Amino acid sequence: MPGEINPDNFCYYPFMQLLLQPTGTVSPCCWNQEIALGHVPEKSLEQIWNGPEMRRLRREFLDGKPVQCRQQMEHIRCHLWSRRNFSEKLSLTEVQPAGPRRLDLRLNGRCNLKCVMCDVWKQPNGLYDQSDFWTKGPTEIFPHLLEIDMLGGEPFVQPDTFRLMDEVSAVNANCRWAFVTNGSYKFDGAIRRRLDKLALRWIQVSLDSVDPKTYAAIRLEGELDSALATLAALEKYRAERGAEGRGFNLLVTMCVQKLNWKEIGDFLAFAAQRKLSCELQFAYQPSSVSLLTLSTPQRRKIVSYLESLIPRFGERAVHPILSAVRDSLKAS
Repeated sequence: MPGEINPDNFCYYPFMQLLLQPTGTVSPCCWNQEIALGHVPEKSLEQIWNGPEMRRLRREFLDGKPVQCRQQMEHIRCHLWSRRNFSEKLSLTEVQPAGPRRLDLRLNGRCNLKCVMCDVWKQPNGLYDQSDFWTKGPTEIFPHLLEIDMLGGEPFVQPDTFRLMDEVSAVNANCRWAFVTNGSYKFDGAIRRRLDKLALRWIQVSLDSVDPKTYAAIRLEGELDSALATLAALEKYRAERGAEGRGFNLLVTMCVQKLNWKEIGDFLAFAAQRKLSCELQFAYQPSSVSLLTLSTPQRRKIVSYLESLIPRFGERAVHPILSAVRDSLKAS
């Protein structure tokens, strides 16, 4: 057992969850996908869960010396969001006696857009049909889950998403769900009927811009009007569920990159006007879109711009972008 946990330096994610990616790579969470804990179907999820790579990551946190996640902790502060309300339900040990309580899922790469900062839409489909995910899931994984986060491609155009909703709901009605979506579809009855069965935590609509030209340049094959129509439908759905005492958080996100960084203030104002939660995400890769490959004068200009937004929106709103650009200037 560990000694006293330092909450400013500890992440609970490695003790509770796995991220499954379309390529079969399994990582600890969506915030650090560079860590490969193992690959499906070469190894089973059970083998990966207590495998040497995951045990090594857990040991870093138990010893109070996180290395592999240091950059994410400094820039994103993701460890402070690591579902600490679950801490009493977890065993903070290098080897976990029980399976994961949360799953971050990208079961396949199917998507209806081709975003310039993303390669998930290029990734395979059906790989988890070759693993033990669907065969052991209904008896060994799904009944014990507290939460599921469905990530991209686009979950609401993937048959796997609807299959999972049905199978988990059949054995675990209390599992709480979240979805990351691009909004480029009609929010119809089929989607709504599935969501009605679920305990929803949040739905995130990834927009990246509220300017039609910028949106089209980033989210190829997408149209801003379509995404905003879905967002409006989700706002209405949230209000209806809220009236039933079954509300959920609705947020919009912006993946900040070369094409849209000048619009950060407009995006934050858009979210505030519609009373939506808002999150800025930093595009580290690919280098072709990342702010990190801009010249030193350009990055200094970005820092000044972000600092000018703090009086209006607060430091927390711009921190993920400001800290990453500032750190790159230190290394210049």
